[in-house]
Amino acid sequence: MPRFNVEPIRRRQLIEATLRVIEDHGFQGTTIGRISAASGLSVGIVSHYFGGKQGLLEATMRHLLTELRNDMRRFMADYPRTPEGRLQAIVDANFSGVQTQSKSARTWLIFWSQAAHSPDLARLQRVNERRLYSNLVHSLRPLLPAHAVSGTAHTIAAMIDGFWLRTALSEGRIGHTQAVELCKAYIDQAIHAGAEHEPTDTYPAQSGATR
Repeated sequence: MPRFNVEPIRRRQLIEATLRVIEDHGFQGTTIGRISAASGLSVGIVSHYFGGKQGLLEATMRHLLTELRNDMRRFMADYPRTPEGRLQAIVDANFSGVQTQSKSARTWLIFWSQAAHSPDLARLQRVNERRLYSNLVHSLRPLLPAHAVSGTAHTIAAMIDGFWLRTALSEGRIGHTQAVELCKAYIDQAIHAGAEHEPTDTYPAQSGATR
């Protein structure tokens, strides 16, 4: 009878417990003991798999980034396989339910604040930023003059991050739906401004993640 590998299940239990504890207690109040209690696993198992609180936060952020890639693929399947469709999917993925629910949002906020003090978290943040920028550039190239692509990509990325942060902190004064609409409105305006550009490149199918 084959042995059942429990390690992925335990890792997932601990990550889910970390998200819940951060939501309830914040980063300073998140302790290995509370994570252990929330997961139903011993403190020793937490240390065995992640080494401590910082290692568990890094693993939790990798989990959220993986969920973001999965959201990207899901939204890509719902839109036409065009540059415009890909841009729509990028925005929707960054404001999807997984990324904006309370436990994920609070962990993202902690991730951003702790990245300034942790080289490992800072590296994850740089990877995340480069991935978003690269995906935007890939989609904008067939739509805009070459000189406008980079600046437009940076502006869209800043809008996505800024509106996401605003929705997370504004206590409902601006909602996710409005944020998505504003980001997409800017994209439409940018494409319209570059309408005189006749794209010559073909648009290859490419999957990727954002945020």
